[in-house]
Amino acid sequence: MIKLFIFSLLAIVMALLLSLYSGFPGDPGYLLIAFGDYTFETSLFALLAAAAIFYVLARATLLIFDWVNPWHLVRYGRNYSRKRKAKARSKTTEGLLYFVRGNWQSSYSLLSKSSNDADATVVNYLVAASAAYEMGDRQSWMNCLQQAEENYPGARSTINSLKAQLLFKSGQLEQCLAVLEQLKKSSLNDATLLQLLKKVYVKLEDWEQLGALVPTLKKLKIIDKDEVELIRKRVFVEELYASSSGDSAEAADVARLSKLWRKAPSRYREDEKIVKHYIELLIQRGEKEEASKVMENALSRSWSDATILRYGEQDLGTNPQQLIHAEGWLKTRPANSTLLLSLGRICMRNQLWGKAKDYYRASIKISPSAEAYGELGRLLKHLGEYEAGEEYLKNYGDLIGAASPELPMPSDSKVTH
Repeated sequence: MIKLFIFSLLAIVMALLLSLYSGFPGDPGYLLIAFGDYTFETSLFALLAAAAIFYVLARATLLIFDWVNPWHLVRYGRNYSRKRKAKARSKTTEGLLYFVRGNWQSSYSLLSKSSNDADATVVNYLVAASAAYEMGDRQSWMNCLQQAEENYPGARSTINSLKAQLLFKSGQLEQCLAVLEQLKKSSLNDATLLQLLKKVYVKLEDWEQLGALVPTLKKLKIIDKDEVELIRKRVFVEELYASSSGDSAEAADVARLSKLWRKAPSRYREDEKIVKHYIELLIQRGEKEEASKVMENALSRSWSDATILRYGEQDLGTNPQQLIHAEGWLKTRPANSTLLLSLGRICMRNQLWGKAKDYYRASIKISPSAEAYGELGRLLKHLGEYEAGEEYLKNYGDLIGAASPELPMPSDSKVTH
C-alpha cells in the first residue's frame, strides 16, 4: 500500500513536470463543462493540481484509517470474548473430567467457578452438587441446587430429581419424600422418580402407600410380575402385624387376624413364609389349635419342609391329631427326613418313646442332621442308653445344630410303642 502511494506521488510529480515542460503556466489551457443551466470552467493546470491534491488526501485518509481501523477493535473484542468463553468451557470440561475420575474436590472447585460464566449450563450446577455430595459437604450441594433452581427455573424438575436422590442417599427420607410428592404432581410417569418413591416407602415401612403405588408401577412396567408379587406379599404380612395389637389375646384382635387371613388370596395361605408369620401371631395369642389347622391346610395344598419342621417343633396342644396327620403325609413321602424328624418329636409329646426313637433313626439314615442327632441322643440318655446317647450327642455337637425344642422325656427306661 505504501509503495503504491509513493509510486502515485511520483507519477503526479512527473505529470506536473511534463505539463510545465509543455507550456505551463504560460498557457494553462481551458476546460468548460456545461450541464443544463449549470456550467463549470477552470484551467487544465488547476484541475490537474486539484485532482492530484484530492488523490493525495484520499490516499492519506485511507492509509490512516487502515492504521487506526475501528473494525480491528471489534475483531479484537470478539477474539477476546471467544478466548474467555473457551477458557470457561475448558473449566467446565476439566471439571467434568475430574468428576469422572473421582476427584471430587477439583471437580467441584472448577465447576462452581465456571457456573457464573455466560455460557454455563445447569449441568455445571448439577455435577458440582454431585461432587459436593461425594465430599460429604451437604451445605455446598444444597447451595448448588438452590442456585440452579434460581438460574434455570425451566429445569426445576431435573434439579429436584437430583435433590431427591441425594436426600435419599443421605438418609433424609422425610425430606426426600416431600420432594418426591411434589415432583409426582408434574411427572406422573417418570420411571426413575417412581422407583425412588418405592424405595422410600420401603425404608419408611409405609406399606399402605407402597401397596397403593404398586398398580402404577405394574402398569408402567417399572417392576416385573415377580417383584409385584414380592411387594404384595410383604404388604400383606405387614397388614397381618398391623391388624393385631402387640401380644394381645383379645377376641377382637384374633377376629381381625382371622378375617384378614380369610380374605387373603389362596396362594398366600400356602406360602411357607406367610404361613410362618401368621402362625406365630396365632401362637402368641394362644390360638394353638387354629395354628395347627393353618399348617395342616397349607401342607395339604403345598408341601414345605420348613412348615413341617415347625409343625413338629411347636406344642400345639393337639398331639394325637398331629400324629395322625403327619403319619398320613408319610404315606406319600416315606423318605422325607424332615417329616420323620417331626414325627419323632410328635411321638415324644405323645410319650411314644420307641416310635420316636425309630423315626429319629430313620431320619438320620436318610439325611443326617444336627437336630435328629440331638433329639435321639438326649432321648437315649433318658432311656438309660447312655453310651449310645453320648455318641449321638457327640455327632450333634460336631454338626453344631440349633437348640432343640422343649420335649417331654421318659422318667425311666420303660418304652411305650
